[in-house]
Amino acid sequence: MSPRSKRGVPKILPFPNRLMLKENETRWHVMRIRNSSIARLQTMMEHLNKEDDVEETYAPMKYIKVAKTKMDFAPCLLNYIFVRSTFQKLAKIKNNQGKYEPLRFVMHPVCDEKFERHNEPLFLSDKSMNDYMRITQEENNKIAFLENMQFAAKVSKEVQIVSGEFTGIVGRIKRIKGLRCVVLPIGKEMAAAIVDVPNNCLRYLTDEEVRMIEEQEKQNRKERKYKKV
Repeated sequence: MSPRSKRGVPKILPFPNRLMLKENETRWHVMRIRNSSIARLQTMMEHLNKEDDVEETYAPMKYIKVAKTKMDFAPCLLNYIFVRSTFQKLAKIKNNQGKYEPLRFVMHPVCDEKFERHNEPLFLSDKSMNDYMRITQEENNKIAFLENMQFAAKVSKEVQIVSGEFTGIVGRIKRIKGLRCVVLPIGKEMAAAIVDVPNNCLRYLTDEEVRMIEEQEKQNRKERKYKKV
Protein backbone atom coordinates (compact mmCIF):
# COMPACT_ATOMS: atom_id res chain seq x y z
CA MET A 1 0.00 0.00 0.00
CA SER A 2 1.05 3.60 -0.50
CA PRO A 3 2.31 5.52 2.52
CA ARG A 4 -0.44 7.44 4.32
CA SER A 5 -0.45 10.92 5.78
CA LYS A 6 -0.95 11.47 9.53
CA ARG A 7 -4.68 12.08 9.02
CA GLY A 8 -5.17 8.75 7.27
CA VAL A 9 -5.71 10.27 3.83
CA PRO A 10 -3.99 8.32 1.01
CA LYS A 11 -0.74 9.99 0.11
CA ILE A 12 -0.55 11.21 -3.50
CA LEU A 13 2.78 10.64 -5.20
CA PRO A 14 4.01 12.49 -8.32
CA PHE A 15 5.11 10.70 -11.48
CA PRO A 16 7.26 11.97 -14.36
CA ASN A 17 4.47 11.20 -16.89
CA ARG A 18 2.10 13.73 -15.30
CA LEU A 19 0.00 11.06 -13.56
CA MET A 20 -0.66 10.91 -9.84
CA LEU A 21 -1.42 7.71 -7.93
CA LYS A 22 -4.25 7.73 -5.40
CA GLU A 23 -5.31 4.45 -3.83
CA ASN A 24 -9.05 5.02 -4.25
CA GLU A 25 -8.99 6.52 -7.77
CA THR A 26 -9.98 4.31 -10.70
CA ARG A 27 -7.11 3.74 -13.12
CA TRP A 28 -5.92 1.29 -15.75
CA HIS A 29 -3.38 -0.92 -13.94
CA VAL A 30 -0.85 -3.14 -15.72
CA MET A 31 -0.67 -6.59 -14.11
CA ARG A 32 1.45 -9.67 -14.76
CA ILE A 33 0.15 -13.24 -14.48
CA ARG A 34 2.74 -15.71 -13.19
CA ASN A 35 3.21 -18.86 -15.31
CA SER A 36 0.43 -17.84 -17.68
CA SER A 37 -1.03 -19.49 -20.78
CA ILE A 38 -3.88 -18.62 -23.16
CA ALA A 39 -6.33 -20.65 -21.08
CA ARG A 40 -5.12 -19.18 -17.78
CA LEU A 41 -5.25 -15.61 -19.09
CA GLN A 42 -8.78 -16.08 -20.44
CA THR A 43 -9.93 -17.65 -17.17
CA MET A 44 -8.39 -14.81 -15.18
CA MET A 45 -10.16 -12.22 -17.34
CA GLU A 46 -13.49 -14.03 -16.94
CA HIS A 47 -13.10 -14.07 -13.15
CA LEU A 48 -12.13 -10.40 -13.01
CA ASN A 49 -14.97 -9.32 -15.30
CA LYS A 50 -17.43 -10.90 -12.85
CA GLU A 51 -16.01 -8.96 -9.93
CA ASP A 52 -18.13 -5.94 -8.97
CA ASP A 53 -14.97 -4.08 -7.98
CA VAL A 54 -13.42 -4.31 -11.46
CA GLU A 55 -14.80 -2.11 -14.27
CA GLU A 56 -13.02 -3.62 -17.26
CA THR A 57 -10.15 -5.86 -18.39
CA TYR A 58 -8.13 -5.97 -21.59
CA ALA A 59 -5.42 -8.05 -23.26
CA PRO A 60 -3.92 -7.10 -26.68
CA MET A 61 -4.68 -9.61 -29.45
CA LYS A 62 -3.03 -10.78 -32.65
CA TYR A 63 -2.73 -13.92 -34.79
CA ILE A 64 -0.22 -16.25 -33.17
CA LYS A 65 0.91 -19.81 -33.78
CA VAL A 66 -0.93 -22.12 -31.36
CA ALA A 67 0.06 -25.42 -33.02
CA LYS A 68 2.45 -26.60 -35.74
CA THR A 69 -0.09 -25.92 -38.48
CA LYS A 70 -2.60 -23.65 -36.76
CA MET A 71 -2.80 -19.87 -36.27
CA ASP A 72 -5.37 -18.33 -33.96
CA PHE A 73 -6.42 -14.81 -32.95
CA ALA A 74 -5.32 -14.86 -29.33
CA PRO A 75 -3.67 -12.74 -26.64
CA CYS A 76 -0.17 -11.89 -27.85
CA LEU A 77 1.23 -11.19 -24.36
CA LEU A 78 0.14 -14.19 -22.34
CA ASN A 79 1.40 -12.98 -18.99
CA TYR A 80 0.02 -9.42 -19.09
CA ILE A 81 -3.46 -8.09 -18.38
CA PHE A 82 -4.80 -4.54 -18.07
CA VAL A 83 -7.38 -4.00 -15.33
CA ARG A 84 -9.44 -0.85 -14.75
CA SER A 85 -10.14 -0.48 -11.04
CA THR A 86 -8.77 1.24 -7.96
CA PHE A 87 -5.53 0.06 -6.38
CA GLN A 88 -7.40 -0.48 -3.10
CA LYS A 89 -9.93 -2.85 -4.68
CA LEU A 90 -7.38 -4.72 -6.78
CA ALA A 91 -5.10 -5.26 -3.80
CA LYS A 92 -8.05 -6.50 -1.74
CA ILE A 93 -9.30 -9.11 -4.23
CA LYS A 94 -5.74 -10.19 -5.04
CA ASN A 95 -4.82 -10.74 -1.41
CA ASN A 96 -8.13 -12.26 -0.24
CA GLN A 97 -8.99 -14.68 -3.06
CA GLY A 98 -6.72 -17.59 -3.90
CA LYS A 99 -7.68 -17.68 -7.59
CA TYR A 100 -5.95 -14.30 -8.03
CA GLU A 101 -2.70 -15.38 -6.35
CA PRO A 102 -0.84 -15.53 -9.73
CA LEU A 103 -1.53 -11.81 -10.31
CA ARG A 104 1.32 -9.36 -9.73
CA PHE A 105 1.31 -5.58 -9.95
CA VAL A 106 3.79 -4.25 -12.50
CA MET A 107 5.85 -1.58 -10.78
CA HIS A 108 6.64 1.84 -12.19
CA PRO A 109 9.96 1.72 -14.09
CA VAL A 110 11.33 4.91 -12.47
CA CYS A 111 12.74 4.28 -9.00
CA ASP A 112 13.10 7.34 -6.83
CA GLU A 113 13.75 6.74 -3.12
CA LYS A 114 12.58 10.25 -2.27
CA PHE A 115 9.06 9.59 -3.56
CA GLU A 116 9.18 5.81 -3.01
CA ARG A 117 8.13 5.17 -6.62
CA HIS A 118 9.69 1.73 -6.41
CA ASN A 119 6.58 0.75 -4.42
CA GLU A 120 4.09 2.30 -6.86
CA PRO A 121 2.23 0.18 -9.43
CA LEU A 122 2.33 1.14 -13.10
CA PHE A 123 -0.92 2.70 -14.30
CA LEU A 124 -2.12 4.53 -17.41
CA SER A 125 -4.27 7.53 -18.25
CA ASP A 126 -7.59 6.89 -20.00
CA LYS A 127 -6.19 8.47 -23.16
CA SER A 128 -3.08 6.28 -23.26
CA MET A 129 -5.06 3.11 -22.60
CA ASN A 130 -7.83 3.92 -25.07
CA ASP A 131 -5.26 4.59 -27.80
CA TYR A 132 -3.41 1.34 -27.01
CA MET A 133 -6.67 -0.64 -27.10
CA ARG A 134 -7.67 1.01 -30.35
CA ILE A 135 -4.56 -0.12 -32.22
CA THR A 136 -4.20 -3.59 -30.65
CA GLN A 137 -7.71 -5.01 -30.38
CA GLU A 138 -7.82 -6.29 -33.96
CA GLU A 139 -5.37 -7.52 -36.58
CA ASN A 140 -3.82 -4.72 -38.63
CA ASN A 141 -0.69 -4.95 -40.79
CA LYS A 142 0.13 -1.33 -39.92
CA ILE A 143 0.68 -2.31 -36.26
CA ALA A 144 3.90 -3.85 -34.94
CA PHE A 145 4.63 -5.11 -31.42
CA LEU A 146 8.13 -4.03 -30.39
CA GLU A 147 10.54 -6.26 -28.47
CA ASN A 148 13.44 -3.88 -27.85
CA MET A 149 11.99 -1.91 -24.93
CA GLN A 150 15.24 -0.05 -24.32
CA PHE A 151 14.57 1.59 -27.69
CA ALA A 152 10.76 1.70 -27.56
CA ALA A 153 10.55 3.31 -24.10
CA LYS A 154 13.24 5.92 -24.77
CA VAL A 155 11.80 9.41 -24.50
CA SER A 156 11.16 11.21 -27.79
CA LYS A 157 8.84 13.92 -29.13
CA GLU A 158 5.13 13.34 -28.61
CA VAL A 159 2.83 13.64 -31.60
CA GLN A 160 -0.84 13.31 -32.47
CA ILE A 161 -2.04 11.71 -35.71
CA VAL A 162 -4.38 14.22 -37.32
CA SER A 163 -5.62 12.38 -40.42
CA GLY A 164 -6.18 8.87 -41.71
CA GLU A 165 -7.20 5.61 -40.04
CA PHE A 166 -5.55 6.43 -36.72
CA THR A 167 -6.66 10.05 -36.32
CA GLY A 168 -6.46 11.18 -32.70
CA ILE A 169 -3.83 8.67 -31.55
CA VAL A 170 -1.07 10.20 -29.39
CA GLY A 171 2.38 8.59 -29.19
CA ARG A 172 6.11 9.10 -29.53
CA ILE A 173 7.74 9.65 -32.89
CA LYS A 174 10.54 7.20 -33.73
CA ARG A 175 12.23 5.77 -36.80
CA ILE A 176 12.15 2.00 -37.17
CA LYS A 177 14.13 0.53 -40.07
CA GLY A 178 14.06 3.94 -41.72
CA LEU A 179 10.27 4.34 -41.40
CA ARG A 180 8.57 7.11 -39.44
CA CYS A 181 6.49 5.41 -36.72
CA VAL A 182 4.28 6.43 -33.81
CA VAL A 183 5.11 4.29 -30.76
CA LEU A 184 2.84 3.68 -27.77
CA PRO A 185 4.98 2.30 -24.91
CA ILE A 186 3.50 0.84 -21.72
CA GLY A 187 6.17 1.69 -19.17
CA LYS A 188 9.16 -0.47 -20.02
CA GLU A 189 7.05 -3.61 -20.32
CA MET A 190 5.63 -3.55 -23.86
CA ALA A 191 5.02 -1.28 -26.84
CA ALA A 192 3.05 -1.18 -30.07
CA ALA A 193 3.86 1.01 -33.04
CA ILE A 194 1.90 2.40 -35.98
CA VAL A 195 4.29 1.88 -38.87
CA ASP A 196 5.16 4.31 -41.68
CA VAL A 197 3.09 7.38 -40.77
CA PRO A 198 3.45 10.30 -43.24
CA ASN A 199 4.83 13.46 -41.67
CA ASN A 200 1.89 15.52 -42.97
CA CYS A 201 -0.42 13.34 -40.83
CA LEU A 202 1.34 14.36 -37.62
CA ARG A 203 1.06 17.27 -35.21
CA TYR A 204 3.89 17.75 -32.73
CA LEU A 205 2.64 18.39 -29.19
CA THR A 206 3.84 20.39 -26.21
CA ASP A 207 3.65 18.96 -22.67
CA GLU A 208 0.70 21.23 -21.97
CA GLU A 209 -1.17 20.03 -25.05
CA VAL A 210 -0.63 16.40 -24.02
CA ARG A 211 -1.97 17.17 -20.55
CA MET A 212 -5.05 18.88 -21.99
CA ILE A 213 -5.76 15.94 -24.31
CA GLU A 214 -5.53 13.52 -21.38
CA GLU A 215 -7.87 15.68 -19.27
CA GLN A 216 -10.38 15.87 -22.11
CA GLU A 217 -10.36 12.09 -22.51
CA LYS A 218 -10.94 11.70 -18.78
CA GLN A 219 -13.92 14.04 -18.98
CA ASN A 220 -15.29 12.24 -22.05
CA ARG A 221 -15.18 8.93 -20.21
CA LYS A 222 -17.11 10.38 -17.28
CA GLU A 223 -19.77 11.70 -19.64
CA ARG A 224 -20.07 8.35 -21.45
CA LYS A 225 -20.40 6.55 -18.15
CA TYR A 226 -23.06 9.01 -16.96
CA LYS A 227 -25.13 8.47 -20.13
CA LYS A 228 -25.08 4.69 -19.62
CA VAL A 229 -26.51 4.96 -16.09
